[in-house]
Amino acid sequence: MHSQQTRVILEAWFDAIGKGDGEKIIAALSPSIVFELPKDKWNAVIGYLGTHVGRNAVAEAFRIRAETTEVLAYELRELVVEGTIAYAKIYTKARHTRTLVPFEIEDSHRLELDDEGRIARWKVYFDPNGEIASFTADLDERLLDAVRRRAVNEAQALLAFGANPNHRDPESGLTVLQTAAGLGHADLVRAVIAAGGDVFTTDSRAGGTALHKAVQGGDLATVTALVEAGSFVDAVAPTTGHTPLMDALWYKWPDIVGYLLSQDAGLGLSTHYGFSMREHFEYELNVNTRGKEQLLKAERLLKERTESDERRSTEHALLASVNAGDTHTVRGLLRDGAEVDRRFPVVNGFNDAHTALLVASRDGHTEIVRELIAAGADVNATEPTFGAVPLHKAVYNGHADITRILVAADGIDLDFQGATNGYTPLHDALWHGYEECADVLIEAGARLNLVGHDGKSPRDIAIDTFGPDHRLVQDLAPRP
Repeated sequence: MHSQQTRVILEAWFDAIGKGDGEKIIAALSPSIVFELPKDKWNAVIGYLGTHVGRNAVAEAFRIRAETTEVLAYELRELVVEGTIAYAKIYTKARHTRTLVPFEIEDSHRLELDDEGRIARWKVYFDPNGEIASFTADLDERLLDAVRRRAVNEAQALLAFGANPNHRDPESGLTVLQTAAGLGHADLVRAVIAAGGDVFTTDSRAGGTALHKAVQGGDLATVTALVEAGSFVDAVAPTTGHTPLMDALWYKWPDIVGYLLSQDAGLGLSTHYGFSMREHFEYELNVNTRGKEQLLKAERLLKERTESDERRSTEHALLASVNAGDTHTVRGLLRDGAEVDRRFPVVNGFNDAHTALLVASRDGHTEIVRELIAAGADVNATEPTFGAVPLHKAVYNGHADITRILVAADGIDLDFQGATNGYTPLHDALWHGYEECADVLIEAGARLNLVGHDGKSPRDIAIDTFGPDHRLVQDLAPRP
């Protein structure tokens, strides 16, 4: 077959494509046509891409394209022919039929005709990014819709295509994760978290977290999935002051109450409208006529937890001795095998989840600090309130002697940044004006260039505290 014959066939065929004449398009193909369109994980969202073998498969690809794509302009811009092989350049302007977002593409085609003048091989090369953007313009809305319909597989596919797991519904103020959590669908929640859903963000109206929504929905598996993903058990909604535990009591879910209590949910917190958690629960007991049995079950769980906290507090003899500054008793308890890093129960008090070393460092019990370290206490143990380590506690309160002991301890992290403000122990020492503690840390090799959440380095803090001419400001200058 001559090149001119190939040109005539293909020009007529491309004209049929531009006019959408499906019959002519398919008639020009070999029964065993191999049609290749690029497809990988990035453009899998475009349903008609991939390799299609045979007229029926190609016809199906064209059918899917017609359903999803409205062609606005189509032009054969170049056609180079060499016998039965041709290379074409095609310009297309189109828009997605659902999103109505337009896109433009310039493709390169390689075509090969058989002995009967029919297209036997057809391969297309193009950059699909514009088309992908058109197809995915409503991806986030579709994800939210899939979550509302509890369509797990569809939601996972949309997330794989790049749907935003933190998309927020403008009407409800809920994120995708919060919506899934409120519906009580643990599998959806896990899928959204795995795709990057933020368990910490709050809704834009009441300030509740995904954990609040899961508790309200009443599904224990969903609550568990969120807690295991790191949700704050005592997250407080800024409008009500409600914690997840308060909501679990309010919505009468005793199984969730029991789980949150087992996760050390605080009992000593209060609402923003004047009730303590216990007062709020007593109010519920008085005004609710329905679900009384569930409330009474929750009440029993609260009582059991309260009694457990009291018992655990009393039994923590090591921490009681540290509080009393009783070095002799501490030494004896450690000799008898007391658990050196045992934490105090969470009772919404000053020692919540503290180890003995955290308390001794904070309260200035120098000899007890020595004994605890000698017994193997974790010198980098953190407490949950401020995210501080023993070294923070010591310098914050100006205990230079304890600071010296701690910086010399094996494995000490001199530069641990607290969760609350990102300050290192050196920041804290300077912030509170304890020069001697700062000197100890600097001499021990504490880093001088770390910055807190406020962007301030230790030198910045020193200037704020002591003024620009103080000797520490000079000591903290960047080193060559």
